[in-house]
Amino acid sequence: MFVLSKLVGVVTEPLTLFYLVMVFGFVLTLSRRRRGLGRRILAVTLGLVAIPAVLPLERWFMVALENRFPPPVLPEHLDGIIVLGGGVNPGISAARGQVTLNSAGTRMTVMVPLAHSHPEARLIFTGGSGSVLEQQFKEATYVKDFYRQIGFDADQIVFEDQSRNTRENAMFSKELMAPKPGETWLLITSAFHMPRAVGCFRAVGWPVIAYPTDYTTTGRNGWEWSDLRFSPGTGLSGLRTIVHETVGLISYRLLGWTDALLPAP
Repeated sequence: MFVLSKLVGVVTEPLTLFYLVMVFGFVLTLSRRRRGLGRRILAVTLGLVAIPAVLPLERWFMVALENRFPPPVLPEHLDGIIVLGGGVNPGISAARGQVTLNSAGTRMTVMVPLAHSHPEARLIFTGGSGSVLEQQFKEATYVKDFYRQIGFDADQIVFEDQSRNTRENAMFSKELMAPKPGETWLLITSAFHMPRAVGCFRAVGWPVIAYPTDYTTTGRNGWEWSDLRFSPGTGLSGLRTIVHETVGLISYRLLGWTDALLPAP
């Protein structure tokens, strides 16, 4: 199932689909019988690409996801804090010999002040490798080095390094931490990823408090004329995020890995 999910991700890559459809349309134009159909396919495809090139669809989509779970009012007592992987590139870290953070690195740094203000909380970082071909590079290994480098006691953290996706993050973390009914656990991950993540933890019977991080938008709804642009590259890149998370939400729900199509607080 893990390999299949990665193949689906490749097939649904917007830029890949764009090139495939364009090539298909061009090939049809070489045929006398199908030339008209080929031209229509090319015209429609270019038209569809023009929409996200002008309108910031990816920002509107991200605002909806990032606003889904607002920052919580923390209780006085926390039984535990869960940090989802995704903030470190294991392959590059291994190749360069140093921990390499990406745009989701805040999910790791925000845990430090939370752990200091809630010393009673048990801590777990969950993240193995999401790569089909590079399973030997485990994210948890480099995250442990990261915490040691910034002077945080990594020995107080449980590192789960076998999970390959969000579903396994929830399953394997629950096995390791064995949370008891009524306990209060905080879940830290990127804001846009929080609906799917919370849904996975709920599906394995582990209710959590969402603590979103790694925001990419201001949270402003609506649009202004200044939002308009003409950038096909930005549009296609933005569609990648939309397609990836939409496919993830739908497929996880169909497989029963989440408790709702779009989990809410």
